[in-house]
Amino acid sequence: MDSLSAFFDMGGYGAFVWPSFVITVTVLAGLLVASIRSAGARERELAALRAEEGATEAPDEAQA
Repeated sequence: MDSLSAFFDMGGYGAFVWPSFVITVTVLAGLLVASIRSAGARERELAALRAEEGATEAPDEAQA
């Protein structure tokens, strides 16, 4: 058990290392979630634009 305690203490720097690690993981997870949500929103926006473009092109093709 002493080696596990020493590992978490990290020579006295554990109080700085572990919170830094938690903050880093939290920020990276937040960026991942934000990126996934943004990509989904952009895909829905692109689909709407393509549908709108298809709706405006259909009458032109009927005239030809």
